[in-house]
Amino acid sequence: MRSRRTNVLVLGMGMLLFGLLAMQFGWVRALVGARSDLFDEQARTALVEAQSVLSQMPFGFPPPPVSGWSPSSGAAADSLAELRAEQSIQRESAMALADSILALVFEGRGVNFAFRSALLDRYGRPIFLRDDDVDLLEKFADEGYRIPTGESRVLEEVQLYTVFFPGKRYALAGEMWIELTANLLLMVVLLLFTVYAANGLRKAEQLNRLKSDLINNMTHELKTPISTIGLAGEALLDDQMSADPENLRYYVQLIRSENKRLGLLVENVLRAAMLDQGELELFRQPINFHDLLKEVLRNQAIHIKKQSGSTSSQLEATDPVVKGDQTHLTNVVFNLVDNAIKYGGEQPKLHLRTWNKGGFLHVAFEDKGIGIPREHIGKVFDKLYRVPTGNVHNVKGFGLGLSYVQAVMQQHGAEINVVSVAGEGSTFTLVFPQQKKKT
Repeated sequence: MRSRRTNVLVLGMGMLLFGLLAMQFGWVRALVGARSDLFDEQARTALVEAQSVLSQMPFGFPPPPVSGWSPSSGAAADSLAELRAEQSIQRESAMALADSILALVFEGRGVNFAFRSALLDRYGRPIFLRDDDVDLLEKFADEGYRIPTGESRVLEEVQLYTVFFPGKRYALAGEMWIELTANLLLMVVLLLFTVYAANGLRKAEQLNRLKSDLINNMTHELKTPISTIGLAGEALLDDQMSADPENLRYYVQLIRSENKRLGLLVENVLRAAMLDQGELELFRQPINFHDLLKEVLRNQAIHIKKQSGSTSSQLEATDPVVKGDQTHLTNVVFNLVDNAIKYGGEQPKLHLRTWNKGGFLHVAFEDKGIGIPREHIGKVFDKLYRVPTGNVHNVKGFGLGLSYVQAVMQQHGAEINVVSVAGEGSTFTLVFPQQKKKT
């Protein structure tokens, strides 16, 4: 139910983001359109003003060349060629003059965009087109601004002075760079915020689920020893049961064992609280890690025997001394040994190895248990995370042990590595830096 609610919230946030982005995009598009319309109006007004100036000048554009007519005599052909050459020169001069006037008008109106000009007929065919502008003919015909160069009663003789702005879009964008940049940043911020919020919701949902699992596991873990202690207490109150010294000893040991188990469960929870509050303090002193390993194995012997398990050691480190906190490092070893027993299969087998290499002490905990699937290896040190094990040994826990182990190792400037294959076992290796001995 809660997961469905989270998905609905994420979907709603996505739709809201899409709507906001669509509105922003529409606003930017409208802004660009309005600025483009304003420029069009400025360009047309400037062309009309330039046309007015040109109409008052005695020097104008010669009429367009007559098409479809060829002179019959050679002399007439030569005369026509001379006339066309003279008109071409006149058009080029008139175009230069028109360009200069238009540039002055544009400058006076604050329009400083570069433009290209051409002389076209009413069908968009070139009458005068510079060699550099041949590739722009279609642009002149489709996007150019036009004014007639003079009055003509013959429609086919209309000449249109046409102006095209090749960098119009980029120039407009350059003028609006502040507005466009601000809107782009706003859209990026909206996107990042929505992704962050959606990710936060999913993490909160995952955390709630993990906390629910923690409470369920904690209830089961606490309920079992409490129930056992209660039954043992009732048995001790029975005169017949307590009269037998063997029974008495058995139930007393059972109570002690379950009480110790309760203490360890509470200690795990307190350790997690210490990690959350950053109160993990270390009292550093030289520690012989071989002695520490042997002590933990002695304390865990009864649990290993109860599981019909076994341990073996290969302590090859010539210098097993590290500087660290005795209590926390003991807890680290205890957690790793306890995991090896829990997940070691029907008859857990734990092998301990130590060795020195490159100024570091390596301590490996190898088991032949159920192992860790590849997709879960990267998460085993996350707080409250537990690798799914089905009903294997009916294993319960809080998902706090390995996160505590990693935190302690980091506080010591050390590291922990894990290599595991599902169904074949796992190897956790502690790597401690060691101080160089003075010679």
